[in-house]
Amino acid sequence: MRRRDFLLAAGALGLTARPALAADPVRVEVTENGLAGRYFAPPGARRRPAVLMLGGSNGGFPSDAYALDLARAGYPVLTLAYFRGFTPNAPAHLPAALEEIPLEYFFRAIDWLKARPEANPRKVVLMGESRGGELVLQLAALRRDVGGVIAYVPSHVRWGAVGPSGKGAWTLKGKTLPYLRDQYQPNRPMTQGFLDALAGPPATVEAAAIPVERIRGDVLLVSTTSDGIWPSAMMAQRVAERLDRRPRIDRRVRSLTFDNASHLLMGPGPGMTRFSQGAFTIEFGGTEEGTRIARDQAWAAVKAFLGAV
Repeated sequence: MRRRDFLLAAGALGLTARPALAADPVRVEVTENGLAGRYFAPPGARRRPAVLMLGGSNGGFPSDAYALDLARAGYPVLTLAYFRGFTPNAPAHLPAALEEIPLEYFFRAIDWLKARPEANPRKVVLMGESRGGELVLQLAALRRDVGGVIAYVPSHVRWGAVGPSGKGAWTLKGKTLPYLRDQYQPNRPMTQGFLDALAGPPATVEAAAIPVERIRGDVLLVSTTSDGIWPSAMMAQRVAERLDRRPRIDRRVRSLTFDNASHLLMGPGPGMTRFSQGAFTIEFGGTEEGTRIARDQAWAAVKAFLGAV
C-alpha cells in the first residue's frame, strides 16, 4: 500500500465533495432478482460514484434520510434490506434473522447498481454499519471490481448469527463461512464478550478473519473508543493492519477514530446513545454531544471520500 493516512478528524482529509444537484432525487423500489432495495437517483446524474448502503443487526432498510442526503449531493444510492430483524414492515420474503445470509444476494445488488446509467460501474462504493460494516469488508474482499468501502464501526472478523441459533451469519456457494461466537454473559459489558472470543485460539480467530488485504478500492473506516456494543476502534485497527499485508496495491486507507461517541455513527446529526424499553436497555456508548460531533465529521468525510473515488 503506497498511500495510507490515519486521521483523527474528518476535516483533516483535505478533500472536497462534489457539488449538490438542485432537483430532488427520484426514489424507485427495487424488487428484481429477489432484491429488496430502494434506489435514490439524482436527476440528470450520469456515471457518478454510487453507493450500496447496508444496515446492521436491526434489520430492514437503512435510513431513507441518509440516502437522500447523499443523492442530493449527486451520488446514486441503493439501500438494501437483507433480513427482517426487528424492523416492522420489512419485506416478507427476506430471512427473519441475520442468519446464513448468502453473499450472492449482495453480488446481485452490486451488479444491479453497476448497470444503472447514473452510476459509474468502476466507482461503486459499499457502505455499512456494525454488522453491515463487517459485511461490506467481506464483500469488497470478494468483489475486486468494487471502487471503495466505507465501514462504520466494523469488525475484522466474521461473527455468528444474531440470535440463539449458534449458526453462522454468512454463506458463499452454499457453505457457511467460518465465524466466531461472542462470549456474552449477563451483568458484564457487552464488549467483553467479543474481546473474550477474540482472545481465543489464534487458529480459530484467523479462520474467521476477513481477508481485507484483497480489497483493491479505497477504504474509509469509522470507529469509536466509547463503543458500547463491540470494540470497534480495536477491530478497525486490525483491519488497517491487515490491509498493510498487500503494500503493492495502490489504495488509500483512512481511519477515523472518535472518543465519546456512540456505536451508531452512520449518518449526520444527533444519534442514539442508549435504548430503553421497560426493563430492557442497550447502552450504545458515548455522549449525546460527542456522538453528534462524530457523526457530522464522519459524514463530511464520507462525502469527501466519494468525491475522491
